[in-house]
Amino acid sequence: MARSPAFNTITRSARDIDGGEALPSPYDALAAPANDDLITAALSMWPTGPAWGSPDGAAVSLGSMLARFTRVLLDPFVWLYARAFALTREASLQGITELLPEWENDHGLPEPCFALTEQTTAQRMMSLSRKVRAEGVNHPEEFVRLALDYGFEIEIEEPAIFECGFSEIAGRHTVGPSYEETYWIVRVRDTAISYFEAGVGEAGYDPLFSFGASEQLLCLLRKMAPAWTLPVLAPWINYAAIGDGTGRVLGDEHGNIIGVII
Repeated sequence: MARSPAFNTITRSARDIDGGEALPSPYDALAAPANDDLITAALSMWPTGPAWGSPDGAAVSLGSMLARFTRVLLDPFVWLYARAFALTREASLQGITELLPEWENDHGLPEPCFALTEQTTAQRMMSLSRKVRAEGVNHPEEFVRLALDYGFEIEIEEPAIFECGFSEIAGRHTVGPSYEETYWIVRVRDTAISYFEAGVGEAGYDPLFSFGASEQLLCLLRKMAPAWTLPVLAPWINYAAIGDGTGRVLGDEHGNIIGVII
């Protein structure tokens, strides 16, 4: 991960991931032809001569009976060309439309952690893109981006544990055993928390608190987290600076802003 040896490391921003170039549409003259695009070439396949509307090699009139009859014959080919090129596009990640379920089935999608959640087509395409490209997720910013792809805005905090001879009392280091540095704390914005209620909850079955849909995200993060780390959920924390009532923000002797958790 991206832990700093001096302070708890908090990551909120996400790296942009290149989605690749989409194929032009249409990218070929026959990708989505109209009847008018084919009629001239089709008329050239008829014999020439006065009986066929082309005396002395003249072009057949597009308003003639023969031309109108040829248009009727062309309609199935207009549909065939469009369908054939659509199928060609389905062979490329950027061209998938109708065969998305088949692609997902080949790559083990949808993600089991979100099997009970309805995902948008954009989210499904992003998951498939990651699978096809075998993109690694190693940096906290990449995990923030991953969560955002599934509709969650998160921040990641990696604790730095208090060390005698190094840390300062009342400083920014977390008090606890050294193994807690293997944890990284995930806070999900606008998530609902359900707490255990005496007389309602069942001991040994209901958790002390539940983060609802965010636990699906936790499932995914634990699946993809580095093996020596363990993501855990925590409530989103909002901070507010303390002022003196005149619009001036208060600070300590070191110039740090004094804030409170709200």
